Amino acid sequence: MENQTMQNLTNANIYLLEQAERLLQDLADQDYTSKDGQLHGASVGQHLRHCLDHYLSFLGGYAKGAIDYDHRARAGDIECSTECASKLVRELCEGLEKAAEMQAAEVVKVKMDCGGGDQAWYPSTLGRELQFLASHTIHHYAMIHSVCQRRGFPLEEGFGVAPSTLAHRKLAKID
Repeated sequence: MENQTMQNLTNANIYLLEQAERLLQDLADQDYTSKDGQLHGASVGQHLRHCLDHYLSFLGGYAKGAIDYDHRARAGDIECSTECASKLVRELCEGLEKAAEMQAAEVVKVKMDCGGGDQAWYPSTLGRELQFLASHTIHHYAMIHSVCQRRGFPLEEGFGVAPSTLAHRKLAKID
């Protein structure tokens, strides 16, 4: 059961990253880097890079038992080049596949400044951190979806929508 939980969480995150890769195939670099006033002046590329940075933090720290989300790469090439971003997405998927071998309940410490300036480490589990990554990514994808929709860029069904919302819509037959 424990291994299946970790595999499910890993698969969910890989699916989200693969959604990004499909989006990147449809966007020109100029569309990817164009800033949007409704996203606080950020571009699709900046939002996606932010998400990918969190995955890098997870993969860089989970094996050591310490994930530092505050120490991120913030690499400009990832937010400016769809090709660079796609390459990183593929690397992250490979890294997550290896992480799937870990136990979801394995305890790790996590550092993330939530605005209070507190630089303490807090206990968590690998499973919880994979849940966080999925939720965080969907949140940013929702903002990306808004920009792409306004600009007429194609998006696949369900991009930026939580799985629970999709399931509810299906049950309730809501579009």
